[in-house]
Amino acid sequence: MKIPFFKQIAFYLVLVMAVLSIVPRVDASMVDSELITKALSQRQTDINKIQRFLESEIVQKRLKALGYSSEEISKRLNSLSDEELHQFASRVDQLRIAGDSGLSVIVTLLVIAILVVFLLQLTGHRVVVVED
Repeated sequence: MKIPFFKQIAFYLVLVMAVLSIVPRVDASMVDSELITKALSQRQTDINKIQRFLESEIVQKRLKALGYSSEEISKRLNSLSDEELHQFASRVDQLRIAGDSGLSVIVTLLVIAILVVFLLQLTGHRVVVVED
């Protein structure tokens, strides 16, 4: 018994199986609502952090000097992706407005002065201040 078109059917089946083996398998499932709310709350937290930074007096003066309005800034903030927003918010944490308080400079100078005095004592040298 001979089946008509057997070779053509076999060829098409082999071709279909080859194509189906190439296509990647995709699994889809329901997204947990906690993940969505967590992502939204993280974005809102980052936006709040950035807005507090932008509301400081020094930053506002600098932005106005550069010619940015508050509407323009808020428009640009809203256009950022979640990842860019998070990176910007993490960088805001690392910034210090108006530099540090100068305490690190004072501590560094004191440490250097103590080291110089200690080295002078170890070598036996004396510092004499002569008034004219």
